[in-house]
Amino acid sequence: MSSLMENLHERAEELQAILDGITEPLVLIDSGFRVRRVNKATLEFSAEPDFSSILGRKCYEVLYNRSGVCPYCPMRDHHEDESDFDAQFEGKGEVGREIFHVANDQKETLYLDFFPIRKDGSIVSVVEKISNITRIKEKEEENLRIRNLASLGIFISGVAHELNNPLTGMSLTLQNLMNNLSSMDPNFFRKRLEMIKEDLTRAAMIVLDVISFAKPDKLVTTNADIHETIMKAKDSVTWVYPVLSKNTEWEILSEPGMTFQFNPVKMERLFINLFKNSLQAYDYGEGKIRVEVRRTRNMMHIFVEDTAGGIPEDMLDKIFSPFFTKNKSGIGTGLGLSICHSIVREHSGELTVRSYDRKTRFKISLPLVQPKGN
Repeated sequence: MSSLMENLHERAEELQAILDGITEPLVLIDSGFRVRRVNKATLEFSAEPDFSSILGRKCYEVLYNRSGVCPYCPMRDHHEDESDFDAQFEGKGEVGREIFHVANDQKETLYLDFFPIRKDGSIVSVVEKISNITRIKEKEEENLRIRNLASLGIFISGVAHELNNPLTGMSLTLQNLMNNLSSMDPNFFRKRLEMIKEDLTRAAMIVLDVISFAKPDKLVTTNADIHETIMKAKDSVTWVYPVLSKNTEWEILSEPGMTFQFNPVKMERLFINLFKNSLQAYDYGEGKIRVEVRRTRNMMHIFVEDTAGGIPEDMLDKIFSPFFTKNKSGIGTGLGLSICHSIVREHSGELTVRSYDRKTRFKISLPLVQPKGN
């Protein structure tokens, strides 16, 4: 009998040594919320001097300085006079919780794992493991701040670059006008004023991109013609970017009279951004932009396709993110496709993209009738 007791005592010491080797607090809790076993890491967490000052006390009291069961505890609905935790863990294995905890006036982020212990078919106790993930969370937040700052830097650089082009154009044109005031040729002045007007329009479109992203307007829809909207967007792009679109062929597969409920101004903005993306991808070279409209029973599907080389597969899931741009030089605000996605989402539609055989195809699917409340 004595050798058996010695063996059990030795095994218990081995188990305790194993538990003490784990650097995260481990707590065995019975059905009365009493602490039955802990490791040394729990002593440090609870600021208790020894095991005897913890064992037998309520877990919520010794661990979290609470007078009642913790509100985030998975056993919070358990009554202390019940003999098991079966009702709380029915059909579940381990349960996890992320919580905020204040210790020594310091706010910490903890992750709690609860492992049920079964005996004779019932869950008679639970092991709680406490992981302090404060540093991990702080690192994640710091990385997020760094990424946001980097994105903001790229965005500001892109806006500055985009605005610099029309501003430089206007400056040179005005200088040219001032140097030729004496000539007073009406045609000369008319052409130069048209150039200034084009540059002002380009600058206004860039500013509109930023405003649309920062403060989207409330959606107001009307019964409008999608063919007319597409043609207006095409004309706007070719007028604002005459050199960029000089070698571009257009194939518009739609007909007048394709009317349904949408916001024409926002939808024109969407097509302008898509067309501009295609023109920039061709980089002043020859190419074709193909637009096709298909109407089904409840939806209007619009396809915008170019053959400018396609989009790498690893970028397809990023192109709708704000500030993302394929241009390594930082050209562009990185807002165009993000705004397109927002416009389609406002219309309760879907915007998808496919890239294959050096082609890029955007598909805009819009309901013919907007849901109530939209």
